[in-house]
Amino acid sequence: MSWIDLGTPDMETTTAFYTALFGWIVAPPDANGYRLCTLRGQLVAALGPAEDAGAPYWTINVTVSDIQATATRFTNLGAQIIVAPTRVGTLGHAAVAIDPVGAPLSLWQPGTHAGMQLAREPGTFAAVSLLTDHSTHAAAFYRPALHWNVNPEHTELRLPDNSSAAIGPPPGKPTAQRSLWLVSFACNRPDADAERARQLGATDVRQDPNGDMVLRDPTGALFALTRHAR
Repeated sequence: MSWIDLGTPDMETTTAFYTALFGWIVAPPDANGYRLCTLRGQLVAALGPAEDAGAPYWTINVTVSDIQATATRFTNLGAQIIVAPTRVGTLGHAAVAIDPVGAPLSLWQPGTHAGMQLAREPGTFAAVSLLTDHSTHAAAFYRPALHWNVNPEHTELRLPDNSSAAIGPPPGKPTAQRSLWLVSFACNRPDADAERARQLGATDVRQDPNGDMVLRDPTGALFALTRHAR
């Protein structure tokens, strides 16, 4: 993963929550309302206006070397390209896709912006998981689409940086949006940090067997707290 960002319907509430929980500094918005988030002066994430109806969600941005070729491969393998590869000034090129199981993600071909400058430390990105009821279908897509390896049980993707992404069912009852990438943030004490998140307006979703805490932020976006950088 090169980058994560959250489209929120309530920027004031979202900014207050993540700054209080993780200690982020959120910059003033650019012309599109996009706000960069830093921790100790290093880029960690961004917040922007929600562009989709329904519950907000964190978006993962996957680094690719040739965004045009990757977008074509995505289309040929059954994904939808929602935003075609577009130049973002000197920063790089971006595209937005919906994979064949319905999970949104973005592609990023870096220019001057290579992505997160700080990760896998408390208050920053730790890992991602793919929440879907269709793990076999998802595995069959990501193996050729991004050249990610998949374990035989279709429960884990191995990413190029040698990290892993679990594949498992979404929490709760079936909804219209059943597939989603879940972003986990590193912390030293998931239980204590989850309690702090609740005090700030988050709600519990579940606790995983490894101790990870999955919550919804005050605007409804799923996120997780983990000790385990996969």
